[in-house]
Amino acid sequence: MCGASSSSLASMDTEARPGLGVAMRTLVGRADRTLVVVGLAILACVPVCAALAVFDARVLDGSNLWLKPLKFQISVGTFLLTLAVMVPLASEGFRRSWLGRAAVWTAICTSVFEIVWITLQAGLGQRSHYATDTAFGAMMYALMGIAAALLSLTPVMIALGAMWTNRRDPRLASARWGVALGSLIAFVGAAGIGVMLAGSPNHYPIDAQDQSSRIPIAGWSLERGDLRIAHFVGLHALQGLFTIGLIMTGVPIRWARAMLSIAALVWLVVILWLARTALEGASPFAWFG
Repeated sequence: MCGASSSSLASMDTEARPGLGVAMRTLVGRADRTLVVVGLAILACVPVCAALAVFDARVLDGSNLWLKPLKFQISVGTFLLTLAVMVPLASEGFRRSWLGRAAVWTAICTSVFEIVWITLQAGLGQRSHYATDTAFGAMMYALMGIAAALLSLTPVMIALGAMWTNRRDPRLASARWGVALGSLIAFVGAAGIGVMLAGSPNHYPIDAQDQSSRIPIAGWSLERGDLRIAHFVGLHALQGLFTIGLIMTGVPIRWARAMLSIAALVWLVVILWLARTALEGASPFAWFG
C-alpha cells in the first residue's frame, strides 16, 4: 500500500510539474491567435524593409532610412509573439474578461500605430521621433510616447492576471514568476528609460554631424553616451526572464523563485549601470576597448 501510495504521489507530482518540452507545447498550442497573427504580420515587413535598405540609399541622421523601421518591426513583432505565449499562463476567465481583452487589444493597437507611423515617416524621409518642429509633429511624438507607455504596460497586466488567477496552480509556476519579474523589469526599461530618452535627446545620437563610431544596424554609439542601450536591455528583460522561468520548469518552486529573483536583480543592476553610464556621456563598450 505504501509503495502504491508513493508511486501515486510521484505520478501526481510529475503531472503537476511538466517538463520544459510539455510546457512549451502547452503555451504555444494555447497562444493568443490574434497576437500571433499581428506579430507575424509585423515580422513579415522585415524582409521588405531589408530590401528597401539595399536599394534605397537615402540617409537620415547618419543611417539608412529603412534601418529604423526594420529594427522596430523585429522588436515589436517579437514582443507581440512573447505576449501571445504569455496569455495562456492566465486562467480562461481572465483571458475572456474585459481586462484580459483590454491588455491584448491595447498591445495590438499601440504596436500597429507605432509601426505604421515609423515606417511611413521613413518612406517620406522624415523623422518619426523628435520631429517637434511643427504642431503636428509634436502631437504625433506625444502620441507615440503614450502608445509606448501603454504597450510596455500590457505584459504587466497579463502577468498580474497570471499570478492572481492561477497562483494555486503548480503547473508552469516558474514561468509565471519569470513573466511577473520580467514584465516589471521591462516596464522600468521601456517606460522609465523611455522617459529619459524623450527628455534627453543629447543622449540619443540623432545629430547628423555626430561622427562617432556606431554598431552596424543597431546604430548604438561606441564612443558617447547612448540611453538606447539601457532601453534595449530593459525592454528584453521580458523575454529573458520568461525564458529562464521556462527552463526552470520542474524545479521546486522555492528554488525557482530564488534564482529568478537573483536574475531579475542582476538584470536591473545592469540596466541602471547602463543608464548611468549613458547619462555620464560614456559608452559601456569602452570597458571592452
